[in-house]
Amino acid sequence: MKPFTLENVLSYRKRLEDIAQYRFSEAQKVQQQVEQILADENKILAELSRRSEHLQVEGVNITELIRYEERILQVKANVKAIVKTLAEKTEIVLRERQNLINRAKERQIMERLKERQNKAWTAFLNKKETAMLDEIAILHHDSEEQ
Repeated sequence: MKPFTLENVLSYRKRLEDIAQYRFSEAQKVQQQVEQILADENKILAELSRRSEHLQVEGVNITELIRYEERILQVKANVKAIVKTLAEKTEIVLRERQNLINRAKERQIMERLKERQNKAWTAFLNKKETAMLDEIAILHHDSEEQ
């Protein structure tokens, strides 16, 4: 009897690998979005800082200067929160990458196992065929002698 074929197992492993690939790409997209948000916030912060320094040099109403400083503090807090979020997203990307690597390795191992199993089955069939041919040759030889 032919041994268990690994086709179902391989297709399942491939599906797991595809899911891991999808999750990894989604995690990368989210990370890139957060990086873009961080870059935008840093631009806003730089512009606000530059504008605040310019207003100080020009001499401006103190209430307007206080508004700029409060806005700068708010943007700095946003940047800090975004940096924390980016660190979390980077960690998720690393986990998903490792998961993808593990899934790919598992699938490759199963493919190698399938190849070995098929080679062993082929060798078994060849051995059986050789034994049958030998038996036929012996029977034929015995019938000719009688």
